[in-house]
Amino acid sequence: MNAVATTAVRSEDVEAFRRDGALVLRGVLDEDWLRVLAEGVALNLAQPSPRRLDWVRDEASGEHLFFDAVTVGHNPFYERYMLHSPIGPIAAALMGSPTVLAFYLSVFIRRRGTQAATPWHQDQTYWCVEGRQALSIWTSLDAVPPGTELQFVRGSHRWDRPLAKPYFEQERLGGAQAAQPPDAMPVPDFDGVDRDRFEVIGWAMEPGDVVVFHGMTVHGGSGRLPAAMERRSISAQWLGEDVRLVDRPGGHDPHWLPEFATFGLGPGDYPGCAMCPTITADLQPDEPGRSRGR
Repeated sequence: MNAVATTAVRSEDVEAFRRDGALVLRGVLDEDWLRVLAEGVALNLAQPSPRRLDWVRDEASGEHLFFDAVTVGHNPFYERYMLHSPIGPIAAALMGSPTVLAFYLSVFIRRRGTQAATPWHQDQTYWCVEGRQALSIWTSLDAVPPGTELQFVRGSHRWDRPLAKPYFEQERLGGAQAAQPPDAMPVPDFDGVDRDRFEVIGWAMEPGDVVVFHGMTVHGGSGRLPAAMERRSISAQWLGEDVRLVDRPGGHDPHWLPEFATFGLGPGDYPGCAMCPTITADLQPDEPGRSRGR
């Protein structure tokens, strides 16, 4: 296979990320990387981790939303994607961090016609880390046509107050959790009466495109799929050098602190360890294919 050149991140991309909290990058993953991810998803479905959840399961309608949260070492295909694809250097460049940590992957499999939309939320309020250098890189192995895209509230990563957290539990997707941070703000009706108060952005995508968004960017609204459509999407979570482990009073999802404890790490510590390998900003990955760039 040909060597991979790190996908260039332009200054305007960095500016858009800092201003808006989300941006799309086109053609980052070539067909070889998409095959790696497809093999990873197939293995993940056959051998899910203990953190696997069915957020939606309706035997009558056939609707099913599978979720899993996995670390780099759990799946060799995901490990290759996190450690050798262009996305690690992209994360470093956008965060302005010389190195980044491969935190974990979130995997979402929506079967055909699944209508359950992703609740509006901020990822980092669930994570056991705090710091400004935190982001996700989301991609789909299937086309994302207009009307089904993941949506983001522009600039929400700079809000002073966190958003109240909805449930992401077994067969329980949405609805406000009982335990909330004391300064949490109620979730506006982004899909209805409050829509005009905010600027909501999102992008139709083709396989190979990625969306990058800050850990505190409010997002949701995706997933209302037409009857014949399914979606396999993967979100890779990345951390920069300013992050530290934290024990949130309202809990974590996923709850990674026990795993970090096996490496002698706890609240206040930098989470770099074998569980979260380090990627340098100038990494030149070796496999599995050549990026098409922008």
